[in-house]
Amino acid sequence: MLSPDAAYVTAKQIAGLTRDQRAHFPRLAPAFIVELRSESDRLAEVAERMVKWIANGVELTWLIDPDQKQVHVYSQSSAPRVESGSSVAGSGPVDGFVLDLEEVWRCYE
Repeated sequence: MLSPDAAYVTAKQIAGLTRDQRAHFPRLAPAFIVELRSESDRLAEVAERMVKWIANGVELTWLIDPDQKQVHVYSQSSAPRVESGSSVAGSGPVDGFVLDLEEVWRCYE
């Protein structure tokens, strides 16, 4: 469908692929996707991609918006929400992962 900025595929997902499938770009819905909004991206268009990924089996997506210093979180198990603190914590396939947003925001100063 689309190629995200970053994606995480679980060991279980990888185990379900053949050797030949692992040698190429995998045709599967990753467990977790991160998209970084660039200046040229319209928020509504990128948000629509997040919704499509969730509808196609991705468990969790983060849309990082450095201009607004926000992370839009989309999940199969809850309504979309916006995080604007100093970090964002993963859930589901990336439970325990915490992204330090202060480091991200510093890259855009």
